[in-house]
Amino acid sequence: MKYSPLDVRHQEFPGTMGGYRKTEVRTFLNDMADELEGHLQTQQSLQARIQELEAQLQEYRQIEEDLRRAVVSAERIAGELRENARREAELISAQAEVYRDGVTQQANARSAALEARHEARTTELETLHRARGTELEAAHQSRSSQLEASYNARFSDLESLYHRRHRELEQGMSARTAHLEAVFSSRHNELSTMLSRAREEQAQFVAQYRALVGSFYELSARHLMPDTAPLPLELPHTATEFPLALGNGAPGEMRPLNMSLDDADEDKQPRPVVEEQQFV
Repeated sequence: MKYSPLDVRHQEFPGTMGGYRKTEVRTFLNDMADELEGHLQTQQSLQARIQELEAQLQEYRQIEEDLRRAVVSAERIAGELRENARREAELISAQAEVYRDGVTQQANARSAALEARHEARTTELETLHRARGTELEAAHQSRSSQLEASYNARFSDLESLYHRRHRELEQGMSARTAHLEAVFSSRHNELSTMLSRAREEQAQFVAQYRALVGSFYELSARHLMPDTAPLPLELPHTATEFPLALGNGAPGEMRPLNMSLDDADEDKQPRPVVEEQQFV
């Protein structure tokens, strides 16, 4: 029989002689009721905790079952994936080999086509190079011939110009030489004439001087002269030995003896002027 705290708290006992004290019994019953109530509450809380833990355990068991199933399924799927991957790898390898063979064949065909095209292009370029070389050589020869002809023509023109200029210079030099010879001859004749006149004037001067010396001797014979002024016994060699002399024979005319012969000629007649022609 189970007792609740309320049953323990309201439990009644029949009274007898020499029995327990009611207050102590009531106190004990109240204490027992409180303790029983505490135990019941603890039991209820433990029962609730047990139920909660059982629910969690059930949930964990369900999760474990799900995980086990998931692991089994994952292992199965992994095996299937490995098998599928192996099969796919074999298929890809086979396809790669087929593709490799196809690419190799295409590359070989492309290489052969490129080699043939390269050989054809090389042959074409060699042909064009030979033709271009022939054209350039012909153009070079033609240009060389033109330049040589132009050079020969220019050289002939320059040679003709040189010879013509040389002849002109020779003619000019001949004309200049003839002109200078004519001027020299004319000037030489003039100087010869002037020299003859100067010699004639010198002869006249010497004659006049001798006449003067004779007159001086006559005067010295008539008059006594001091010994400090001796008479000149020789004729002067130059006109500058005497300060003054007679002129051109006119009576009473005097001129300096250091006058040049050209000045004496100018007194008689004007000197002819010879103009030189400029040679062009």
